[in-house]
Amino acid sequence: MRDFASSLAQALAEDDLWLALAFLDARPDISEIADGIRLKAALLARLGRNDEAMALLEGWMAENGADALARFQVGEIHFAAGRLGPARLSYRLALSGALDPVRAKIVRDRLAAIESARNLRVSVTVSVAPDSNLNSATSAGTIDVFGLPFTLSEDARRQSGVNASMAAGVERKWLINEAFSIQGGGSFSILEAPNRAFDQQQLNVFIGPELRSGIRLSISAAVTYREIGLGGNPFESAHGVRVSGTAYLDAKTGFAATAYIDRIDNRFGDSLDGWSFGGQLSRTRYLGPNALWRASLTTASYDLVGAEADYSLVQIAAGRLTSLPFGISAYVEPYVRRRAFERPSTVFGVRRDDRELGLTLRLSKRDLIVRGAFPYVQGVTSRSWSNVSLGDYSRQRLEFGLTRDF
Repeated sequence: MRDFASSLAQALAEDDLWLALAFLDARPDISEIADGIRLKAALLARLGRNDEAMALLEGWMAENGADALARFQVGEIHFAAGRLGPARLSYRLALSGALDPVRAKIVRDRLAAIESARNLRVSVTVSVAPDSNLNSATSAGTIDVFGLPFTLSEDARRQSGVNASMAAGVERKWLINEAFSIQGGGSFSILEAPNRAFDQQQLNVFIGPELRSGIRLSISAAVTYREIGLGGNPFESAHGVRVSGTAYLDAKTGFAATAYIDRIDNRFGDSLDGWSFGGQLSRTRYLGPNALWRASLTTASYDLVGAEADYSLVQIAAGRLTSLPFGISAYVEPYVRRRAFERPSTVFGVRRDDRELGLTLRLSKRDLIVRGAFPYVQGVTSRSWSNVSLGDYSRQRLEFGLTRDF
């Protein structure tokens, strides 16, 4: 043991990283314990083998969720690679654990650097979903329109075929001083379905000022623009104002709030033009290096030219991130949603009222990295009840995808 320790120390002192790694690999009794895992991951990262280092650390933390130092190392790898979003989450998780004072200070410095980073941030997600009831079809066999019964085709109601989607986002910050900056960005997403009528495209852009106090408090405002296409044709555009803020009471508790107002221009008819406004309030509780709770309240209201189209929406959700065996990270979020229209519909003869109960589950294989991207599987199951038969349905959706930050 003494010969091994002295040989390893000498290799490290001489910066012979390959030799140090070989020594560790020759002693699985040491390389498979906490200190050995973390040292091996550090050596792999310094040798430029970041994917292997990440896989090693994530696999270890799946079985040892309280290891704040390992989560800190994951954050360091993301930070060095410029993946600031994943780095921020890893640092927040590490800071909520039993991290030593020296590394806790490093984490706070890193978080401050992330919030003031000027470089362009890019994220890309691609996914494929099998037949998944994309059209939110009703389970009813008939519906009443203007008091007349219509029979629905089983194929039209229940099948959508395989669809594919891609989303990309960019964000840039221009730092004026330590407390004030201008930030701007945008995102573009497309969804391709077998029936072209269900193809969707969406473009979002924003720009505005941000005021920040360290890593604990921020508030921002932005002018926004959104363009939506449906079936290959322009569908709707909107421009408005958004105000957002974040606040961290301590290392474990964070709040985020957003409020917006938009002016809508719908290409299918003037009756769908108008205003929308709403917001979201969320609370995140970090439970340690591998887990968190998140609760959110979302509201939205539409005040449109066609009064029958006015409605309000409220959603309450509570989610938990945790680790499972085999290097799998799981986020599960049940939600309840209500959409209530303001006036009776001349088509259905009643004031429509929809209620939905659902569950979202996202599984990520954090120790499997495909060209820098993380694979995931996401499933959604929901049941909707309505006083209009068209709104009575159950839906299941399964999605396979990859996500990567640059």
